[in-house]
Amino acid sequence: MQIMSVDTVTRSIAETAAYYETVLGLPVRKEIGAVEVTVGRSVVRFREDADAEGDQHYAFLIDDARFDAARTFLAAGPGLLSDGDRTEFEAQSAWNARSLYFPGPDRSVLEVIARRDLPSNLGAGHASGAKASSPHVPGTQPAWFGPGDLLSVSEVGIAVPDVAGTADRLTDAGIGRYPDGSATFSPAGHIDGMLILVSPGRTWFPTSDRVVAEPPVTVVAQAGAASPGVRPGRYELAPGRVLVVRH
Repeated sequence: MQIMSVDTVTRSIAETAAYYETVLGLPVRKEIGAVEVTVGRSVVRFREDADAEGDQHYAFLIDDARFDAARTFLAAGPGLLSDGDRTEFEAQSAWNARSLYFPGPDRSVLEVIARRDLPSNLGAGHASGAKASSPHVPGTQPAWFGPGDLLSVSEVGIAVPDVAGTADRLTDAGIGRYPDGSATFSPAGHIDGMLILVSPGRTWFPTSDRVVAEPPVTVVAQAGAASPGVRPGRYELAPGRVLVVRH
């Protein structure tokens, strides 16, 4: 279920645009009252709503071979979020993935995730990368990391009042349900893209102060090679929160 676009809100267009453009180096297109950020194959559009409540979560896909370079780049830039002394997180076995979390604009919690079950060399190359601090060792990939290494939006956090019921409805539509969910947390999707269904009022891992709320969001996705059983359609997840799956 490849995530093609996300339409949501931010409390500050200026802060959001500046962050994605200068901290991550991503292409940004500014509009009146909105900003559009291109992340590899995906586009995220933020409309300004100064009264929006809560904080958001997005994960960006990277090649597993670029993980160490990503850690160096993020540690030197926005910094890494930790859980105790851990800053690198190995997912449960069903995911076969590892992640790094870092603070984003407007109190968002961002993540880069490397999914080992996806083929490597998914990106368009690393020619426009920003330099990381690790030296290049001959015979290995360059240590720099940049915007070209962010391949797509891999996860979108969405608050829903009935996590289990929403996950059940998506399962009926062919959108897989991961086995490590709970009554307040359930990943729904596939290795090529997923929704993180959560209850309002939770905090976004690994923080204790970034709180899940219910901003409006529309996610447009399409079935990919890793998710052939997804049924196209429009799925109302909660008021103002929608998933649209296309052929």
